[in-house]
Amino acid sequence: MKALIILFFAGLIQICTLQAQDNRLTPVKSQTKRVTYKPAFVQEMKSVRLIPDLQIKDFAFSDGNSNKVIGYDERDQLNLNLVNEGKGIAEDVIFKVTTEVAIRGLSFQSEFKLGNIAPDQVIPIKIPISTDLSLQDGAATFVMVAVEKNGYDSEALPVTINTRKFQEPNVRVVDYLFTTEEGGKIRANYPVNLKVMVQNVGFGTAADVTAEFHFTENCNPGDTTFFNIGSLLPGDIKTLEFPFTFTRRYAYNEIPVRIDLEEKFGRFAEDTIAKVGINQSLQARQPVVIEPAPLEKIKIEYGTLTAEVDRNIPENPQKFDNRIALVIGNEDYTKYQSGLSNEADVKFARQDAEIFKNYLIRTLGFREETVFLLLDGTAAQMNQSIDRVASLAQRTPDAEIVFYYSGHGLPDQMSNVPYLIPVDGNGSNLSTAVKLIDVCNKLGNSEANKVSFYLDACFSGAGREKELIASRGIRVKPKLEIPPANTIIFSASSGDQKAFAYDSKQHGMFTYFLLKKLQDTRGDLTYGELADYLRTVVGRQSLIENRAPQDPDVIFGNNDSSRWVNVKLK
Repeated sequence: MKALIILFFAGLIQICTLQAQDNRLTPVKSQTKRVTYKPAFVQEMKSVRLIPDLQIKDFAFSDGNSNKVIGYDERDQLNLNLVNEGKGIAEDVIFKVTTEVAIRGLSFQSEFKLGNIAPDQVIPIKIPISTDLSLQDGAATFVMVAVEKNGYDSEALPVTINTRKFQEPNVRVVDYLFTTEEGGKIRANYPVNLKVMVQNVGFGTAADVTAEFHFTENCNPGDTTFFNIGSLLPGDIKTLEFPFTFTRRYAYNEIPVRIDLEEKFGRFAEDTIAKVGINQSLQARQPVVIEPAPLEKIKIEYGTLTAEVDRNIPENPQKFDNRIALVIGNEDYTKYQSGLSNEADVKFARQDAEIFKNYLIRTLGFREETVFLLLDGTAAQMNQSIDRVASLAQRTPDAEIVFYYSGHGLPDQMSNVPYLIPVDGNGSNLSTAVKLIDVCNKLGNSEANKVSFYLDACFSGAGREKELIASRGIRVKPKLEIPPANTIIFSASSGDQKAFAYDSKQHGMFTYFLLKKLQDTRGDLTYGELADYLRTVVGRQSLIENRAPQDPDVIFGNNDSSRWVNVKLK
């Protein structure tokens, strides 16, 4: 019996030993040499890898003008922090930047090799963005991701930022003005001042703007010919004053001054040539303070030193073969007559004539070859030009004539009959002058359909600006004869009134408002509308400016206004 019990326990021990071997138990010795057993997977857990966790944090976009748009030359930049929030080391990290589609004119660094990044380590990343002039309006979507050697990449971060095409500046001379210290004609060896208004009329900022003045020979500049203007925001204006002299060796009739403008890119500035005639009468030099109103980016107001009627002349593409004009501006009487002071000259008469000619051609449809301009006309030149126009009208079917005169007029002392005074005409002896009614009859009898006279002169003896003869101070009411039926006369003043200059506009007052009406209506008005306008505005403005009346007069052929009031000028 005992033997059986011993055999039972021996077998049981053997079975347990085999079962332990099947369960892959590993013996572990204790300090007391006792053998215990632990599962193998517990030992393997000691070698499990610690994982990194890359995160893109604190993204921000910085741009030069804080408009949150990528634009040209703004020093734009993407800023962010790359943080390892895991427990393991991120190995051989490369930070990559791409765009979903290629953006023309946009460039940036696409890869940053960062190496290993330890747990809790923060790596700041700055991505400068460069642009060129080909950048267009649109949007750029940047995709940023940190790539890790073992595949533990960050999540991709897409960021969309609008792009804006380059806003071009446009630097140009918008106006210029020649003046002298005392006013009057320019003279050799005496200072002349050129005032130039430079303006950025584009929609982008112009940087590093400069202006340089260039002359022909025998002209001498002042202290400098080079001006550093700096930056001009859209609409900004900079006025430059440039004194110079010319010597008696100067052999030409006008002085050209070339103004070279430059800006940062060398492509958004326009050069200009300013010209002044040797015999041209100029204003006295005066300080000018220009305070332009704040301008919106979408609207640029051009600065100016001259009258608005001299610019933006309306264009009429239609041309008429039957229209003929003679335009006379007699300004420089002192050149041809000794004993006269500069005050006897007619201020702005040449300017009046030149701008009126431009309106005839560009607005009223006259062809340039049939508009005859005579500046400072002598008696012979005036009579020849009048005969030429009359003869041309006789050979032109349905001819229409315009006769414009700006200069001195005088009445005959005995008959009060009005005369146009050539620059070489003697105010005391009207035998060399041109009788107004003779001009009316010669042009009116040329078989022209209509003849329009515009006379910026007075015939009372008061002169357009100053008396032609200093001793002649008596004003008379001129006797204006009735012209032929096909003729209408617009005269600058009535009775014994004086015809004034409009100094701030650099025109005769009558001529300025004549041009203003043509500009505002684009020439689309009737003779009646023009007559009403001139009578109203010239009379009112003369009282304001000159404290004296100047009421334009209108004389209708055969005293028949009904034929003219509804007839169109254009």
